[in-house]
Amino acid sequence: MISKSETQKKNTIAIFDIDGTLRRTTDPWMLLHNHLGTEIEGNKYYKAWMNHEISYPELAMLWKGIHKNEMAKVMNQNPIRRGSKSLIHWFRNQNIPCIGISSGVSLLNEITAKELGLNEVISNELLFENGICTGQVKINVEENTKNKVLENVLKKYKIDSGNVISFGDGPADVAMFKLSTLSFAVFPKSETVSSSADYIIDAEPIDRAIEYLPELN
Repeated sequence: MISKSETQKKNTIAIFDIDGTLRRTTDPWMLLHNHLGTEIEGNKYYKAWMNHEISYPELAMLWKGIHKNEMAKVMNQNPIRRGSKSLIHWFRNQNIPCIGISSGVSLLNEITAKELGLNEVISNELLFENGICTGQVKINVEENTKNKVLENVLKKYKIDSGNVISFGDGPADVAMFKLSTLSFAVFPKSETVSSSADYIIDAEPIDRAIEYLPELN
């Protein structure tokens, strides 16, 4: 016989934004631009992208010709927040899948997933040829479509009426919060993000979120 608590855990999934939530820097791209000495141009392009003046692929053209290893080394300088690994391990120890959904680039997010123990991460895939960035990107997560990505994740993991617990820091995560049973704004960027979440985590270690999950203890 399956207990009520075991059934609940089987119908539970944890969703994480990456940059600004599990990692401290909200824009790891700028780490790369600072390394290359292109921070002025990079900042200009980034603002244009945020204002919907250019597309994500146009933004990625700035990285054309850079070796994958160099990019990974620089972007991995974005520190992981204290408590991230123990928080994810807490969920995983209860057989609760942990999924990353990020509008950032797969290069860093795949490293993050491996290091922290995420089941998988869905993000935008930078394309390389012989280890060199082509300046092209496969878009899997638009800035304003995280809710649609989450819906597909729920179908994949057959989570239809269970608990969805989400963690995020920015406006793009608000749509995920609305689909969640329980939501955490981790170092939120704005009052809108704060007010959209059930709980606010504004200090490390972020595994203090476990205190607010008594129904899963």
